[in-house]
Amino acid sequence: MNPLANAALRMSIVLLIGLALRAGLRRRSPALRHAVLAAAILAAPLVGLVAPWLPGLSVQAQWLPGAVPDAPVAGVASVASLVANPGEGTRVLPAADARLDYGVIALAAWAAGAAVALGWLLVAARRVGRVAARGVTVTDARWSAALEQARRDAGLTRPVQLLAVPHGLLLATWGSWKPQVLIPASALGWSEARVRTVLAHEIAHVVRHDWLVQSIAEVLRALLWWNPLAWLACRALRHDSELACDDAVLRGGVGPTAYADELLQIARIVAPAGPPARVVMGMARTSTLERRIVAMLNPRLDRRVPTRRALFGLTVAVVLLLLPVGLLRAAQSARQPLDGVVYDTTGAVLPGVAVTLDEGAAKVEVRTDPSGRFRIDGVEPGSHVLQVAVPGFRALRQPIALRTDSDWNRAVTLQVGDLKETVSVRARRPASITPIGDAASGPTPVRVGGNIRAPRKTVNVNPEYPKRMVDAGLEGKVSVEAVVGIDGRVARARALTVEAHPDLAQAAVDAVRQWRFEPTLLNGSPVEIVMTVSVDFSLE
Repeated sequence: MNPLANAALRMSIVLLIGLALRAGLRRRSPALRHAVLAAAILAAPLVGLVAPWLPGLSVQAQWLPGAVPDAPVAGVASVASLVANPGEGTRVLPAADARLDYGVIALAAWAAGAAVALGWLLVAARRVGRVAARGVTVTDARWSAALEQARRDAGLTRPVQLLAVPHGLLLATWGSWKPQVLIPASALGWSEARVRTVLAHEIAHVVRHDWLVQSIAEVLRALLWWNPLAWLACRALRHDSELACDDAVLRGGVGPTAYADELLQIARIVAPAGPPARVVMGMARTSTLERRIVAMLNPRLDRRVPTRRALFGLTVAVVLLLLPVGLLRAAQSARQPLDGVVYDTTGAVLPGVAVTLDEGAAKVEVRTDPSGRFRIDGVEPGSHVLQVAVPGFRALRQPIALRTDSDWNRAVTLQVGDLKETVSVRARRPASITPIGDAASGPTPVRVGGNIRAPRKTVNVNPEYPKRMVDAGLEGKVSVEAVVGIDGRVARARALTVEAHPDLAQAAVDAVRQWRFEPTLLNGSPVEIVMTVSVDFSLE
């Protein structure tokens, strides 16, 4: 499977684990739920980056885009062109001029969607940056005093810039290393109680690094725009962060009823909407306002902040839970195209070659295109038998196991084939037999040399039946292996039979050594071949 699909699978599992843990902690404080989900979101891209360096554990993934070939293959078969032959149990896939690669289309759509989503975030960030650049540092005594008080109460040592911006609907926090609290210019006339409430909420965001965590979540959602888990995790993370900051305001001494009233009044004045809302931590988001007010008015809810020990235990638990995910490797989906190229021993491709895949219940047959490539669609993982047959080459029957990505791309090299020839040598049986000793018979024909086109014999010399063997009444079969050089002459010949009488073996070898052939051509070049000759000595 494509590495991007593998990474997407792992990140999806991490997000699913984070959402499941968050659901299991629904009775705990929003701060703890936010920490759990934030840990999963931060770990998701890390698992995707680190996992390729870890040992793999293959799993089946049928819903992700499959492996993508390195380049389009012209003249290969498509699924639509499948023709079944029920009588023989073989599917014949004729060549086509072009095919539609759905894996390439899926990855292209994924990349296009991610580019649009990331571009949208960049546009939103640029808009907020321009608004902040036009902002004016607030020097109002009430706001300055309330800001310092909120920092002291939260234990924040980093400086926070308070800006009055011309955007009348923007009340939010953004930035991490140099955080800024953006307030509309009209907020300078707000009451002191509202000022303290607003700054307590926004400083809580700064202390918790909510903007940085939420920004990472937004980028992850942009990359996994097609995955509903990413959308759910991103929305839940923002909701929990707002609830956690609301709890911080309540712990600071603001009454729930007074806080709810102030929040409603602020929402009527500022309601973040449009692109900037995704890249800032807005205080008064109308989509979650009702649930936040219900939560702050419920005195039985847990509003505690996780201790350092709890956070350490959470970190250990996340590592233990997510480490196995890093070991996962998505195996090829249930059906993938099997691609390959057929070569000869010189490295030249072989077009028009019949390639058969034996899948057990059925056989699939295709032919290589002019570039020697073949493709068999819809091949499931497992053990199969690949067969290639070309006249003049050794027939190939090779068991293959399709498990990992590389198994679905094959390079097949055919060896020069076997040439066989049988010679019968006959003589008249003698009236009386002259014993000369023990004799033996019965070799089995072995492989013979060959090529694309069987060489034509130009000089033939028949073996002579040794007189001593005739007088002794001995018969036998002799197998001779001969090497025919590039000039058509027999360079070497030797008897393979060890049970035939030596006189019979020598007679066969002597005759074969005198044979001459036309040079055997492979792709226009002469090649050396090996042939096996079976010589049958028999008496009539």
